[in-house]
Amino acid sequence: MASKCSDDCEKKENSGKNWLQILAVLIGCLTTLQNSIHFSWTSPFFVQLTKDKDNYDISEEQASYFTTLPPIVQILSCPIFSVLCDRIGRKNALLIGGVPFILACILEAFAKNVYVFHVARCLTGVGASANYIALSMYAGEICQPKVRDFWVNFLVSISLSGGVLLINFIGFYFDVHQTAYICLVPGMLFLIAFPFMPESPYYLLMNRRDDAAKDSLKRLLQREDVEEDFQQLKADVKRQMSETGTWKDLFCIVANRKALFAGVLMRVAQQFGGSAFVAAYTSYIFEESGGDAKTATLIYSGVFVVVTIMAAFSIDHLGRKMSFVISMFLCAACMLYLSVFYYIKDCVPQWDVSNYTWVPLIGMMAYIIFSAFGVSNIPNVMLGELFSASIKAKGLNVLISVMGLLISLTSYLFYLFSSSFGMFTAFLVFSLISFGNAIWCIFVLPETKGKTLEQIQQEFNGQKLVKPEKLDSQKLV
Repeated sequence: MASKCSDDCEKKENSGKNWLQILAVLIGCLTTLQNSIHFSWTSPFFVQLTKDKDNYDISEEQASYFTTLPPIVQILSCPIFSVLCDRIGRKNALLIGGVPFILACILEAFAKNVYVFHVARCLTGVGASANYIALSMYAGEICQPKVRDFWVNFLVSISLSGGVLLINFIGFYFDVHQTAYICLVPGMLFLIAFPFMPESPYYLLMNRRDDAAKDSLKRLLQREDVEEDFQQLKADVKRQMSETGTWKDLFCIVANRKALFAGVLMRVAQQFGGSAFVAAYTSYIFEESGGDAKTATLIYSGVFVVVTIMAAFSIDHLGRKMSFVISMFLCAACMLYLSVFYYIKDCVPQWDVSNYTWVPLIGMMAYIIFSAFGVSNIPNVMLGELFSASIKAKGLNVLISVMGLLISLTSYLFYLFSSSFGMFTAFLVFSLISFGNAIWCIFVLPETKGKTLEQIQQEFNGQKLVKPEKLDSQKLV
C-alpha cells in the first residue's frame, strides 16, 4: 500500500514538471498563430481590396490568387525545410521559418499594387512549410504522451482559431497597412523567445550528440535522473535509424506506407471538408447570403475560439480517430444544409429568403463547432506522430506538399463553382466528398492517444500493444 502511494506521489510530482515542454510548444505555436493569421487574411481583405478602387485596382480574379499562391509555394519550399530539419535541427529550422511571416507583414504594410501582395502571399507559403514540418516534428519529439494528448492539441488548435478571430477582428477595424504592423507582434515575440527553448533530443541522438541529448532531456523532464529515459530513447532512435530512410523505404516499408496513407487521407478529408476554403472565404460566403457579413464573420470567428477550447477536452476523452470521424460526418451535414439554402436563394425565385439571412450563419456556426472537434486540428496534431525518426522528414515533406496542393485545389474549386454555378454547387460537391472520406477514415486511421512515438511505430508494424491507459504517460519516449 505504501509502495503504491509512493508511486502515485512520484507520478504526481513528475506530472507537474512538464511545464517546459508546454512552454516550448506554446512559443512554437506563435508560428501557427502567424500561419493562421496570414492564411485567413483573405477573409476580411478579399472583399475590401476588390471593392476599394480608389486605392487598389484589384479584380476578384486577381484577388483569387491570394488563396492559391501560398499553398503552391508551400509545396515548393517543403523539401527545403525537410532537409533543414535533419541538417540544422527542428528548432533552428522553425526559427528560420518565422522570418518569412515578418517579411510578408512588411511588404503588406507598404503594398500598393496586386503584385506586391502576391509576393507577400508567397512568403507566407514559405513560413507555412516551416510551421507544418518543423513544429510538427519538434512538438512530437519533445513532449510526453500526456502532454501531446492534451496540450499540443489544445495549443495548436487555439492558435489556429485565435488567428482566424484576430485577423477578422483587426481586418474589419483597421486597413491593410495598419493590420500588417499589428501582425508583426507575434512574429517578433517568437524570434525573441524561442532561441531559449531546448532542441529535440531525438534530433540530437540522430546526430550522435549524446551529451547534448541528455541535457535536453533533463531540461524537458525537469529532473537530473534521466538515465533510464535516455537509454530507452537512445534504443528507440537507434532502431528507427537502422532503417535506411530512403524515399523507397517510405513506400516499401509497411509501417511507413501505412503512416503515409493515413496522413494523406486525413489531409484529403480535412481540405475537402472545408477547412481551408471556409477560413479563406468566410466574409465572402456571408456576403453572398445578403446579410451583414462583418457581424456574421466576427460572431463566427469568436465561436470558433470558444468551441476550440471545449473541443480540447472532448478530443482528449474520445481519442483522435473517433473525434475526427464524427467531426467529418457532422461537417459534411452542415455543408449539405448550406447547399440547400443557397440553392433556394439562387434557383427558387418564388421563395423569398431575404428575411432568412440568419440561416447560413446558423449553418456556419454549426460547421465551425463540429470542425473544431476534429477536422480543423487533429491532422495538424498527428503530423509529428506518424513516422519513425529515419523517414520523418521525407514523410512530412510528402504530407505537407499534398496539403498545399489540396488547399490550392479546393480554394480554386470553391471559387470556381460558386462564381460559375452558384454557391450551392460548391457546398454540395464538397459535402458529398466529405461523407465518402469520413467512411474511409473509419477503416484507415490509427489511434495515437496515450502512445509514445515508438509504440505508434510498433502498432503500424502489426505488433500488439497493451492498452494505452496502462502505459506510463510520464515517459518521453
